[in-house]
Amino acid sequence: MNNACGFVLAAGFGTRLRPLTTALPKPMIRFFGAPLLDLALFRFGTAGISNIAVNAHYLAHEIESGLKASPWGKDVKLSIESPNILGRGGAYIPLRKWFGKKTIIAYNGDIISDIDVAAALAHHREKRALATMVVLPKPLGRDNAVYCDADGFIGSIAKVPPAFGGPWTARGFACLQILEPEFLDFLPQEGESDILDAYAQATAQGHVVTSFVHLGFWHDLGSPAQLLQAHLDVFKSPHVRQLVAALGLEAFHEAHQSQLKMIATGDSWHDKESALCVVGPSSVILGKEGFARSRDAAELGPLVIVESGFSTSGPIRISRSIIYRSAVIDHKTTHNNAIYDHSHMIKCD
Repeated sequence: MNNACGFVLAAGFGTRLRPLTTALPKPMIRFFGAPLLDLALFRFGTAGISNIAVNAHYLAHEIESGLKASPWGKDVKLSIESPNILGRGGAYIPLRKWFGKKTIIAYNGDIISDIDVAAALAHHREKRALATMVVLPKPLGRDNAVYCDADGFIGSIAKVPPAFGGPWTARGFACLQILEPEFLDFLPQEGESDILDAYAQATAQGHVVTSFVHLGFWHDLGSPAQLLQAHLDVFKSPHVRQLVAALGLEAFHEAHQSQLKMIATGDSWHDKESALCVVGPSSVILGKEGFARSRDAAELGPLVIVESGFSTSGPIRISRSIIYRSAVIDHKTTHNNAIYDHSHMIKCD
């Protein structure tokens, strides 16, 4: 109906997030129990986008399995890049026929946000742009800045502002971009390529390349510390329940008939099967203050996110951490500000 299609970029190696990505590709890492891939698909659903593609390369079979398990993955087109990964630009080319004449909305599969995709698309069309980048108010330290003029038009994506025009405001790329199919003409039609080269050509030739500023929740989940901080920042929101819904977490858990619940300060919890499991097959948010206790076996909180199915060798007391299912925690080596999975304790200090 809106003549647009979605594209989730999910082929990367997740190098900075290791060891969490040793066995899982980054888009399958869970955020409050929901894979990032599912939450990306949810973002498109909020905008009425039903034609969606996902690319994959590293541990592609996990992406494929994730789509089959997702409440929103049934009709998704999967593009597996083999034998080589095709990069930030080359990923589009195998899907060019599938994209057809539709506007392409591309979303990185390794972020978490409440970006209003419909509003960004409306802005893109109002400006009659060839390409639109969703940007953050401030630049990101490790990346090229997106230099925008007073009307939001992009002059360049680089370390330094353009030598012409301006004045320029440096912003950060929010990992969502909207492209007209003709934009792909600026990319090599085979092999690996970088989409920033296409942006450079488009702006140099005077095409309308614009930006849309996102002011809401956004996190790059590139490292374990960033992953933990994104979880903790949900707690900081004055409207936690609304944010949980906006991110797609509520819808995901409802679809899986799992529980995503806040444990109040001082409450006890236990699972029918094990005293060491949190209620429900997925995630529990432990409260902002105080500790929750499970039959004196564990004291967790404040600011702990727990998936059911972990075990411990003895009494533990953990705060500001993520405990994934199947984590085995040695009570002698526990650490706050950490992520626990089935075989690692990753310090995030």
